[in-house]
Amino acid sequence: MPFTTTQTVYIVDALSYDISKPLIVRCQSKDDDLGNKTLNASEEFNFSFKENPFGGTLFFCHFWWNGKDTKFDVYNDKIATFCGLVDPSSELNYECFWKVQEDGFYFAPHRNPPPVYEKKHDWP
Repeated sequence: MPFTTTQTVYIVDALSYDISKPLIVRCQSKDDDLGNKTLNASEEFNFSFKENPFGGTLFFCHFWWNGKDTKFDVYNDKIATFCGLVDPSSELNYECFWKVQEDGFYFAPHRNPPPVYEKKHDWP
């Protein structure tokens, strides 16, 4: 069997402290439903999985906050190419980060060195 990589996706709640509404996130793949997670400001949720060595691994998340909701892929074959190595000495562990803010959703490939987030989606 070919080696498969472990991917970890992080969802970071970067909404303002003065906003009392929690962020609700539900992430799913074709085979897994991770259920609803309620996050408050500065909290994060993460999940890990083995990538299909033949491609096609997909996770999407639905986000609800302050009367708004949206969903999009947080991991697919295209996004995978931008995820960063957790440890450069190992080529089997990758991570990627989604930061949720009042104005939208930002992506970064890794936590260290300090991430440079790029806006990818708006709230509707």
